Amino acid sequence: MPKALASVSIATIRKWEHRMRRWMEAYRDGLNAKDAQLKVRQFSSRTYTSHRRVPETTAALLDVN
Repeated sequence: MPKALASVSIATIRKWEHRMRRWMEAYRDGLNAKDAQLKVRQFSSRTYTSHRRVPETTAALLDVN
């Protein structure tokens, strides 16, 4: 086991740890497997075209006249 852990980067371990936490939270909320998968996918599928770009919905909330 120590050799296996040593062969994987800390960043990869942390990435999968966060993903597994989302699965555990979904199951803790009482979701079945399919609904849990949708919830995890919804959380992790948020993509932005630029790291400096604010989504339109967020910009609309911040826009004060």
